[in-house]
Amino acid sequence: MTENTFLKKLGANIAKIRKSKGLTQLDLCVKIEMEDSYLSSIENGRQNPSALTLLKIAEGIGCEVQEFFEFNQKDK
Repeated sequence: MTENTFLKKLGANIAKIRKSKGLTQLDLCVKIEMEDSYLSSIENGRQNPSALTLLKIAEGIGCEVQEFFEFNQKDK
């Protein structure tokens, strides 16, 4: 798996989990004090978020960080 593919899958999973909790990007950004453009970039796989950023997002969504990585990493 390429780094680009990994970041896209990670971002898509974050977005999926956020939406499943009924949160918009703006709702989450206000809650965790993050720029909406930064969250959008993460969810679209254009940013490589730090571990602390992932923790902040997970706490805002109400999930565990490891849930973001629950995708098939063998897919190309």
